[in-house]
Amino acid sequence: MRRCVRLAGRNAKQVEAARKFAAEKNVDLRTAELDVSSQESADRAVQQVLAAAGRLDIIIHNAGHMVFGPAEAFTPEQLAEIYDANVLSTQRVNRAALPILRKQGSGLVIWVGVAVHVVAHLPTSRPYFAAKAGMDAMAVSYAGELARWKIESTIIVPGAFTSGTNHFANAGKPSDASRLNEYSSGPTAKLGEEIMQGFRTHSDSRRRRC
Repeated sequence: MRRCVRLAGRNAKQVEAARKFAAEKNVDLRTAELDVSSQESADRAVQQVLAAAGRLDIIIHNAGHMVFGPAEAFTPEQLAEIYDANVLSTQRVNRAALPILRKQGSGLVIWVGVAVHVVAHLPTSRPYFAAKAGMDAMAVSYAGELARWKIESTIIVPGAFTSGTNHFANAGKPSDASRLNEYSSGPTAKLGEEIMQGFRTHSDSRRRRC
């Protein structure tokens, strides 16, 4: 599972959008290639930013990969990949960037989690929520350690977004087809649809209140 590809590949549209935004708004916005599954890539990206700007002020941990399906149908290898994408990725970026922030004696680390693992216990995405809970624990641990280096921490836990994102469209699926079929034909056959409908209902009501 690769979280990021070269700027000229899958991310080419986002890179071009960033370039146009920078030109239209007259802001200094640049892109850098970063594959959070690779320590070497993280090190290289941070050094690229440092060479261009002379300093590094903020780290944002927003990389992740969602999955949707019964937990039992995911193999241990898949769970390892989910944990890598949502937890180990932050460790790679931290190890690349934090030495710079500590040397500066200032900075901010922003962790983007998910509120669902805190306020609800929804099935069908529990492996993802479990990984995000692990990231949340990492964030709290780091916050306590970095404070004495004068590095601030912010943990953001947004709710579910059913539109404006490809989170659900690109969600990973269980690879154990036989066990997935057992869940799909048993008492949990409609569970996934019920959960998605609940998300949509909640999202619609929130928009009406706004």
